[in-house]
Parts: sequence; C-alpha cells; structure tokens
Amino acid sequence: MSQYPASGVLFANDRKQSEKQPDYTGSIEIDHDTIRDLVNQMNSGVDNPKANLAGWRKMSKAGKQFLSIRASVMRERQQTSSYQAPPQNNNIDDEIPF
Repeated sequence: MSQYPASGVLFANDRKQSEKQPDYTGSIEIDHDTIRDLVNQMNSGVDNPKANLAGWRKMSKAGKQFLSIRASVMRERQQTSSYQAPPQNNNIDDEIPF
C-alpha cells in the first residue's frame, strides 16, 4: 500500500465568469493502489472505471473554505462485472493493550 492515499482539494472558483464554468476547482494526487485498481477494472472489461470518493469541509489558514477529498479503490461493483477490488492492507494492530 502507498504511503499516502489518493487525496486532493477543491476550492470555490473565485474567477468564475459564466454559469458554464465550474463552481469548484482543484487537484488530486492518485496513489499507486488506486491507479492499479482503475487499470484492473479496465482490463476486466469495465468501460468506465470508478473510484470511491469522500469529502470534508475545511478552512484554510487564510480563512478560505475548501473541500478536502480522498479517493480509494472501488469496493462495490455491479453484479454483471467479473471485477473484484483487491483487498486493502491497512496494517491495523487489533491487539488492545489492557
């Protein structure tokens, strides 16, 4: 598993000049596990591979609100597809020290 999960940010588009321009803009860095999963989906016959997304509202140090986003490998697939996402290795120590 990669050191960091796929993550990014979306800020309000303060340069928006028309309704056709996006409300938010930003970027995402995609980790190797998510890229491998997308490629595996395509190799398994999925025409439009997907990743799960999650987002959190946050405040920047400059006082601007933004969305922090995280992508992860797709866990649920349609039953018509033979694709199955690889198991995620979280390296969690389940031993409770008491």
